[in-house]
Amino acid sequence: MDRHRLQDRLQYHFQDQSLLGQALRHESYAQESEESSQERLEFLGDSILGAVVAGFLFRHYSELPEGRLAQMKASLVSTEQLAEKARQLELGDFVELGRGQQQEGNRQRANLLADTLEALFGAVYLEAGFDTVEGLILRLFEPELKAAGEWRKDYKSSLQEEAQRLFQELPEYQVLEEIGPPHDRTFVVQVSLQGRVCGQGSGRSKRDAGQKAAEQALLHLEGADQEQGEEATRTGG
Repeated sequence: MDRHRLQDRLQYHFQDQSLLGQALRHESYAQESEESSQERLEFLGDSILGAVVAGFLFRHYSELPEGRLAQMKASLVSTEQLAEKARQLELGDFVELGRGQQQEGNRQRANLLADTLEALFGAVYLEAGFDTVEGLILRLFEPELKAAGEWRKDYKSSLQEEAQRLFQELPEYQVLEEIGPPHDRTFVVQVSLQGRVCGQGSGRSKRDAGQKAAEQALLHLEGADQEQGEEATRTGG
């Protein structure tokens, strides 16, 4: 397989082709050939990817608390997200697999694709430094990073995820008021968790009011998490 095609897609061409080879070399192939596998590069690339994405989110969403930024980062660097990006690059075609791993479909396994993409990031960092690999990552993930700004605005979905994580239940919404004539109506919505009202909002539609109520509820939950953390620190828990 012509690796120049892959490098064209990355918009980065390695000076040291052996470094690229290592990034594409699965452990199963390395064991048979007694060459270095991609595993160490993957370890390095995983940390670099996390730093680049965290830095981007920190700079572009300065109004968001740590908990929300962590959610966004986890979504952007998930195995599924990385595997999808690797499939767009047709990265599986370039991975070197051992004889026992060359069954049909193995090249498209999510874990293998995600690990290989991270190994490539590690290899670019070693050869060209942080600024270059940062540019490569931001370029590759530009659509997803832009979409993160829209994702963060869907407060109802975020609240649902948090409610399931913390309480294993869904939030309940209730329309409290409908104010004004039909052509100029304002809705007031409240949201409850575990029987307690934790947010309220108003808007020109039920959806907008629900989003504002969910946003307030998320802030409430984040404040409660912070207080629990501070209490645990004080008590040594």
